[in-house]
Amino acid sequence: MALTQNSNRKKRILFCGEASYLSTGYATYTREVLKRLYATGKYEIAELGTYGKSEELQNNPIPWKFYPNVPDVNDQKAVQEYNSVNINQFGAWKFESICLDFKPDIVCDIRDFWMLEFEERSPFREFYNWTIMPTVDATPQHKQWIYTYANADGVFTYSDWAVSILEEQSGGTINCLGSAPPSADASYAPVQDREAHKRSLGFESNIKIIGTVMRNQRRKLYPDLFEAFRLFLDRSGRTDVYLYCHTSYPDIGWDLPELMMKNGISSKCIFTYICHNCNYVFPDFFKDAISQCKKCGGFSAKLSNVRNGVTVDILSNIVNCFDLYVQYANSEGFGLPQVEAASCGVPVMSVDYSAMHSVIRKLGGVPLKLKTSYKELETGCMRAVPDNEYAAEKFDEFFNLPTAMRLKKGFDTRKAFEKHYQWDDTVKKWEQWFDSVQVKPESETWKSPPRLHKPTNG
Repeated sequence: MALTQNSNRKKRILFCGEASYLSTGYATYTREVLKRLYATGKYEIAELGTYGKSEELQNNPIPWKFYPNVPDVNDQKAVQEYNSVNINQFGAWKFESICLDFKPDIVCDIRDFWMLEFEERSPFREFYNWTIMPTVDATPQHKQWIYTYANADGVFTYSDWAVSILEEQSGGTINCLGSAPPSADASYAPVQDREAHKRSLGFESNIKIIGTVMRNQRRKLYPDLFEAFRLFLDRSGRTDVYLYCHTSYPDIGWDLPELMMKNGISSKCIFTYICHNCNYVFPDFFKDAISQCKKCGGFSAKLSNVRNGVTVDILSNIVNCFDLYVQYANSEGFGLPQVEAASCGVPVMSVDYSAMHSVIRKLGGVPLKLKTSYKELETGCMRAVPDNEYAAEKFDEFFNLPTAMRLKKGFDTRKAFEKHYQWDDTVKKWEQWFDSVQVKPESETWKSPPRLHKPTNG
């Protein structure tokens, strides 16, 4: 039993995240960790769901205590307060009241700096152990971020690379607890016959597919990926290899049609469409933002996006038609699709920077070297510029391998996933840390007498 010094009561853990019933990366991590911690019966658990709404709980039952952050639309006073300060969307406006209600021994947060920093400034900060897992996706980290992380009682990271960055920049003042990486959903598993699986999705079984699952946003380097793919086609002279991009358009990122036309690959790029009439999901060549559904015939099919995405089962089917997975970004806090592809037994190549640097090595994949890097104006962090010629060369080498060797690489990738990226192993790290935390008596924290400060005059 993880008991406190106060009595025989369990340690109280408040986990701050987006809302564990959502499908985002943070939400998935929170859900997988909390359900395993809850199953131990050792802790009293509560969750602050910053994008959670009380009316959504009926359809998303949660066994632990849940505090929704989004106000009721009919409560105009609450809505006005919520909208008055930007960080309220991350839970700042409710955090203190939740602490007073739940009286946590430990507060955890797994998000970006600007989403969690208010917890350090709380007047109740000395009452709880503060354990965080910030996203570290580039170097150098801002000095303010390092200072905040050093004030936490314990800091996990998503990758081994991030551990090295925090330890180096802080001079050892951050209490780094190691990496506690996410894993893939159980739906991501290898198919027995990849060629037959391709046929089931409408592909010819003899074609080869380089695949990627990345949102269409600035740091996902679709211009470079398209150029690298074009260079590969020119270098190899192959006509049987296609590029599958499970992404969105339009979105907050790149003009994908313009990039495809520029590189002459419009007939070689495949995307995922979802029909809004019949919900049919199908791969197809780019047919603009709206296309004709292959099932119902209506002009109601749009590219998959964050608001209208596919289920995990369907995405697993898509990834399983890939012969090679590539993560082409200027930085990543982790890059979960790499691990999801590996879970399906798909060999992986990734840009050799940030979290990808350690993930690709643990998966036994191919690091794609940089051409250079540049300093980003907004953050002061360095961002990667991959060597597209080098990537094209590695694509060519991979598809020149005998079929048996490519299958062996896929088998080895799956084994590496099983060794390094398992939820039970990750949760064990959290559990061991929570059990080691020494909790102060409540008489010194939540049940301590008021501490009033009377300022002096003049």
